[in-house]
Amino acid sequence: MSRAATSLSQRRQAIENQRSEFTAKGTTVPHQSVSQHILSSWQRSAKYVAPTPSYAPADDEYITSRLWEESPLSLAAQHEQQNMEQLVKEGSLVVAIADPCGRLLWTYASNHMRRRAESLNFTAGGHWDEESVGTNAVGLSLSLKRAVTVFSSEHYLPIVRDWVCYAAPIIHPQSGECVGILDMSTTWNRHTPLGQCAVTEIARSIASNLPENLPRAELEIYALGQAYVRFQGMAINLTPRQIEILCLLALNAEGLSLNNLHAALYGDSPVSTATLKAEISHLRHILKGSIGSRPYRLLLPVWADFIHLWKILHEQKINEAISLYRGAFLPQSKSPELEEWRYCISAVVDQVLGACKNPDVLIERLHQNTSKNEEFRERLLELMSNTSKRL
Repeated sequence: MSRAATSLSQRRQAIENQRSEFTAKGTTVPHQSVSQHILSSWQRSAKYVAPTPSYAPADDEYITSRLWEESPLSLAAQHEQQNMEQLVKEGSLVVAIADPCGRLLWTYASNHMRRRAESLNFTAGGHWDEESVGTNAVGLSLSLKRAVTVFSSEHYLPIVRDWVCYAAPIIHPQSGECVGILDMSTTWNRHTPLGQCAVTEIARSIASNLPENLPRAELEIYALGQAYVRFQGMAINLTPRQIEILCLLALNAEGLSLNNLHAALYGDSPVSTATLKAEISHLRHILKGSIGSRPYRLLLPVWADFIHLWKILHEQKINEAISLYRGAFLPQSKSPELEEWRYCISAVVDQVLGACKNPDVLIERLHQNTSKNEEFRERLLELMSNTSKRL
């Protein structure tokens, strides 16, 4: 056995030893063989992944094909397609591009990896987020928003422990938003540090060919499904509490007094008004002074997806509403006012879902979705089944 092969075998054994400790105790201390990011991912995975599935869950092939055709990633990836296919053949790899849900939209496999990938649903339609299959490169890269390598037994599930996977986020150069993940994988004994470098550079190249993302307003609030905020066309890092405050201010354009904002945000929770003032001061700094006081209000043009959704729902623009809906409104929020809005939005969306007759609208919605709502997928399959019966 070569020195390189021996080194890889020793690394694999060290990881397996630490994994055994984790399995036995439910926790383990950091060790040089396994990073803290992998340990944290193992802990997350243990909460929601069964230990012995045989393959990843997958969407219908027809649905996935349509999603890929309509995705901006498809056109952007064409510039790198020949390069990726050449690397796959030379390196005995499988390459995949996933959407922001961790769902694979496109794959291309070498002879070495084709059957392995197909047996695990590492194919178009397969779901490789952490909640579906535990620790893996696609899911971890989505979680960390950076390039990662997951080697052998660092994978949470036994079905992937003979693999090494390199992944990198595809970040929109204008907005800073993660629009997908590029992954290249092979068997663990073919691992090379160059794999991570290649994936990172190709992901950047794909990102550079994405279409321009024009802002809808100076401040854009996306709170349906995975929440994020853009300011002057760029994604900004905010805490969940800060996003809640912006949502409340967007809903109350005329402004809120300190006490009213406190009640809407915290309800009866024992949080001081000084804490709220500090949050607003920090937000005002981030938004370059664009929050007024007495009353607190936003002083710049604002577009919010949940407000726009509510408007078009009441205008009975059902198809447009379903396309916009990406998931529940701030599902983790405990704000009394925002909880009431979440309940109202979900109730109306449930009512209009059954009225949708257009499969294309549901396909577009599935493409945008970052949550685990199954009702849209079920409705789409129902429509497709009815269409097949008529034919």
